[in-house]
Amino acid sequence: MAWTTEDEKRWNRGNPFRQHLGVAVNWVRDDGAVEIQLPITANLLQSYGMVHGGIYCVLIDTVLGSCARAVCQRDSGPLTVDLNVSFLRPSGPGVIIARGEIVKAGRTVVVGNADVLDQQGRKLATGRGTFMLKEADVYSRAANG
Repeated sequence: MAWTTEDEKRWNRGNPFRQHLGVAVNWVRDDGAVEIQLPITANLLQSYGMVHGGIYCVLIDTVLGSCARAVCQRDSGPLTVDLNVSFLRPSGPGVIIARGEIVKAGRTVVVGNADVLDQQGRKLATGRGTFMLKEADVYSRAANG
């Protein structure tokens, strides 16, 4: 059974951090690609009036976790083990969009790429993340201390 847009929206509603930020799921494709969005409010801006770079990181990490669920077709419990983000241009208030896709899905690890875009489609940041899946032995050891 496929992990659908509705599955991810339901998962999103149960995630306190995503709800606090205001993350919304736009779509999930069968190939594991996902798009989310975030309205930029004043509390997400740094002192120069631009979106704080950490928000770009959060969106890339968030959308790639969604991609891992989509490509695995279930809640695979993706745990970020590596995240690399390049900041390309600043942005201010409005809505920003993150689109991600998985480039390699293994049995215990997935790797994905994502971009953060403004409402005009200009690329604000780009990144790559590696995620350990719940079934991996390393994940079990980490959870148990």
